[in-house]
Amino acid sequence: MANKVKRYLNNFLNLYLRLQRIFYIFVLLPKYKIKKSFAFLLTPLFVKLPIKNNKVVLTNFNGKGYGDNPKYIAEEMLRQKLDFDIVWILKKEFIGKANIPNSIRIVKYRSIRHLYELATAKVWIDNERKFFYTPKRKMQFYIQTWHGVVALKQIEKDIEKQLSPSYISKAKNDSKMIDLLISNSRFHTDLYRRSYWYDGEILEIGAPRCEVLINGQEEMSKKVLKYFNIKGKQSILLYAPTFRANSDTAVYNVDFERLIKVLEKKYGGEWIVLVRLHPDVTEKADSLQYSSKILNATEYEDMNELLAVSDILLTDYSSCMFEFSLTKKPIFLYAPDIEKYIEERNFYFNLQSLPYPLAENNDQLQKVIEGFDKSRYLTELSAFLKEIEIYDSNGASAKIVKIINSVTNNNNNNNKFANKISELSI
Repeated sequence: MANKVKRYLNNFLNLYLRLQRIFYIFVLLPKYKIKKSFAFLLTPLFVKLPIKNNKVVLTNFNGKGYGDNPKYIAEEMLRQKLDFDIVWILKKEFIGKANIPNSIRIVKYRSIRHLYELATAKVWIDNERKFFYTPKRKMQFYIQTWHGVVALKQIEKDIEKQLSPSYISKAKNDSKMIDLLISNSRFHTDLYRRSYWYDGEILEIGAPRCEVLINGQEEMSKKVLKYFNIKGKQSILLYAPTFRANSDTAVYNVDFERLIKVLEKKYGGEWIVLVRLHPDVTEKADSLQYSSKILNATEYEDMNELLAVSDILLTDYSSCMFEFSLTKKPIFLYAPDIEKYIEERNFYFNLQSLPYPLAENNDQLQKVIEGFDKSRYLTELSAFLKEIEIYDSNGASAKIVKIINSVTNNNNNNNKFANKISELSI
């Protein structure tokens, strides 16, 4: 009977895709809890098409552009010229705008085709909770890279009371599907075990997206400077605050003109400020004021390329501070709403105890920059990085691609294979 159904669906692909859509709407969508009656009747219809061993489907922030860890994994596969069918999932508004290599197939997020690609892929790669998917099959392998090196804000189970029941249900289901989590530090490994509703395999190799902070800075510099038409002699401060629960932009009240004058007096030369808002508040970027020296960098696809070329980072509560720490360049924190923010989202670290100078208003920001002691900063930064045990990301993408190669060449149950990841020579 199963073979007859399989042959039938192979001959009527459009029917299969429509049935997948029905499965999503009536089974996964209602709080993403699978109802047994629907699952019993419909699931067999979605697991009969053959899995293509060389197909890898990657998603960045559920379709928000081309970047983060999945991008660097995809480009490592291309660099090695491996025989993979690489599929990148994009939201409609990013199609035609994202700078994706021609050899990567683009599929629209939340489309029927999206479901088809997931159902027939050997490997899934995501950097955020998976919210739109087909039932994961035993022969499929799901790699979750996550999107932070070290978390500052408490997340997942650690703020369970602040999360909706719907999100908790999605998160738990996502964790059940994951075969391999990528960890960037001992701190994050401990966090995964405690807070992600996950007890599977964790690979401690660093973040693929951080490789560009260690290698390739010269190449990235040319690319970014050309994009923003910045003269090579100008220094760059990247302002990259995180989002607020109400999408409020009033807290992004840095006096940029004053900031530039302080930087030029402290360090000399000409300075440019790149303003990069969080992906969750991209649509708010136009509400800020820009000029020839204050540039809107929110639409730039790859945050890590911006980090790679910047001379100073200014942020508030974003975990990008930990990534930029790998460059050993100055980091300043500007947090005008720190007390209110702590009430809403408590931290894993005392902000004042971090090695990064903290300011709560523009007067304080001027003072911490003027009084910045590089030698003291490097000493405190080195001690902090040792404490959280951040991993060297050099070669992280290649190590993950080696695992993908092993998975795609493995015809056994991938759940069993996941338990042997640590035995691979990577």
